[in-house]
Amino acid sequence: MTQRVFVDANVFFSKTLTDWLFLLRYETEGMFQVHTTEDVCAEVIYRMRKKNPTAPGHFTRRRIDLLRGSLDEIIGDYPADLPFTGADPADYHVHAAATAGRADIVITANKVGDFTNDPDAESYEVMHPDDFFLLVGESSRGCVPQVIEKQIMHWKHDARRVQLDEMLERAGCPEFAITVRELLRHRALRP
Repeated sequence: MTQRVFVDANVFFSKTLTDWLFLLRYETEGMFQVHTTEDVCAEVIYRMRKKNPTAPGHFTRRRIDLLRGSLDEIIGDYPADLPFTGADPADYHVHAAATAGRADIVITANKVGDFTNDPDAESYEVMHPDDFFLLVGESSRGCVPQVIEKQIMHWKHDARRVQLDEMLERAGCPEFAITVRELLRHRALRP
């Protein structure tokens, strides 16, 4: 059964996390769908602009265009009166949209308590990107090596020549970075 995954702004703010999320979705066709809201997209733009106040307009427009083109759904409406036991009132919109959008999982770098003080009572599970990527990799063993190959091809002609595992560590996914590092080691040892 396809899982409905609602993604918070702190995930989409990271290009590394966004790339891995959509590449894993592509490699595991039908395993999960990615959903969010206009509010989340607005928060991503706000954070990008705050971090880079003098960047040209295409800087934020390109990220949002790529997001909108890759998402399975932008949840257009959600109620303002759902019960909310989370510690962070600013995260009500994520809780409400995930509930209204029938999300199975909310991917966020926030703590579970920001959304609810009773996770078992919610219709969704809150997961950190690190845990979600590990779960996807364990559920579909061949997907992570496929994404690694795509990432290597993408970065091959870029002067920055990034280390995939280090990028994941910097993006807050240390456990998944270990998995990727091990796969890169095996790849390097192949004849």
